[in-house]
Amino acid sequence: MGESSSRQHHHHRYSHHGGRKKSEQPLDGYAARRSQLTVSQYFEAVELSRSHRQSSKNNDRTKSSHHHTKSRQDGASSERDAKASIRITDECFRRCAIIMMISFIAIASMNFIMLPSYMATNSPGENPQNAKSRWTQRKISSVKANVLPVDTGKLFGTKNYNTMRSSTNVRNELNEQMIQQSPRAINLKRKKLLYGTKHVPEMANWPPLSALIGNDGNIRDDVDVSGLLDFAVIGFGKTGTTSILRHLSEMTDSLSQEHCDLVVNNSGQLLKDLYEDHARRVKQATRNGEELEDRLRGLKCPQDISSDKSIFNYAKYFPSTKLIIGIRHPVLWFESLYNFRVTNVPWKEMLPTSELTRGCISGSQGVCAWRANFHDFLSRLGKTPMSSTSETQLLQLGLQPVKSRVGPVFLYEVSQLSESGGDGGVRSAQFRTDLKQFLGLRKEIPPFPIVDTSGRFDFLPVVKHQVDRNKIDICQPKHDIIRKVLMEKAKLASTWIRMYFLQSDEVFVSSREHFELILESWMHDPCSMK
Repeated sequence: MGESSSRQHHHHRYSHHGGRKKSEQPLDGYAARRSQLTVSQYFEAVELSRSHRQSSKNNDRTKSSHHHTKSRQDGASSERDAKASIRITDECFRRCAIIMMISFIAIASMNFIMLPSYMATNSPGENPQNAKSRWTQRKISSVKANVLPVDTGKLFGTKNYNTMRSSTNVRNELNEQMIQQSPRAINLKRKKLLYGTKHVPEMANWPPLSALIGNDGNIRDDVDVSGLLDFAVIGFGKTGTTSILRHLSEMTDSLSQEHCDLVVNNSGQLLKDLYEDHARRVKQATRNGEELEDRLRGLKCPQDISSDKSIFNYAKYFPSTKLIIGIRHPVLWFESLYNFRVTNVPWKEMLPTSELTRGCISGSQGVCAWRANFHDFLSRLGKTPMSSTSETQLLQLGLQPVKSRVGPVFLYEVSQLSESGGDGGVRSAQFRTDLKQFLGLRKEIPPFPIVDTSGRFDFLPVVKHQVDRNKIDICQPKHDIIRKVLMEKAKLASTWIRMYFLQSDEVFVSSREHFELILESWMHDPCSMK
């Protein structure tokens, strides 16, 4: 009975609670003690819990409002940063777009300018049979009469037969050759040469450059361009080659700077340089309302004479070009070249002369006793028989001469350029006259000026002091080793040049007796004569 009443009382309390709203349920802490509270205490606890939740909600709303305010401020700041970033990005994009547009316009302009040269290989051109080419109508010397054709048709003629072909036929053959090759290998070097940054325009009476350049970028084997280069100053360095070229450039159409393209077997680039130089002169004469004078063309490269490739390229492409070569006593030549490097490359330390007795090793800057074998390099021109043991014993490097002919040689010793001789300048005047006759110049060659040998950095006292300290006097005892080696080469060169080289009909010197006396002085150490 008691148990039943207890269940009813418990059920009454549970059902009374179950009839209330869910939102009026007490907190967990009160719910844990709910079974121990009276009805009045229970409802007091519910009201207390409700007020507590309400205050918590108010606090949360206050914190939330502060949080949202701060968030809005942070959002506004972030928005400003984003807009600034967008503006910067837009500015960078606009600049990049402008740069790309300029690059596109430059490339398009370059292609437009180069279009005539490209079209030259695919459009009919002037038949050289009907053109009176300036450089083939000139008066030809007896030396090159059997080499240079009397008509430009020979320019496009195969060297194995004398049939005439027009430039159109040459272009068609070039196109056929290009079709036969794979797309990857077609004219890569040739295009780079013909369509470079400096455009070579079509010129009257000159065949298109594109008709003379092969797919390898060099001069084609079946064309004759020997008439484009009349003379070349090919060596040796520190023998007055610069003075010779400067002097001759006033009365010839010589290339202004050193052009050593044949050293690296790049005959196509040399031909392009000749075309560009002629185009510049034609443009200048046209601007001045003058007629371009028919003058000789020449170049200077002191490395040609000692290059493995240059002499063979002269024999292949320019067999009638007249060669001007200067020599000097090997001992004095070495001292001059060594001090030249010290003066003009002061930031590099030169090796001691005792380490330069053989080939040009690393750090020598091209200064070594090997380069003083003047007679060995001259023997490669093929002007001597090279059939006797007595001759070959004088040669040390074992160089092979060219098998085909190269042009005539004018050999001089650097002292012949000086006007301060004891003869009152008579021999120097004779030297200029002989050089004029050798080249076929119409004007007299004036006296050679005194060349300024000061270094590029002599205006800096600190550098000049360093240069003067590092220059050598080859007559000092510490240079006895290199001087001994150079004297051996001087004796061999003097003997071979006098006994063999000067005997050739294609080797010319001025005042031969005086020239041989100069060579005889090479048999003695110049330091012993001071």
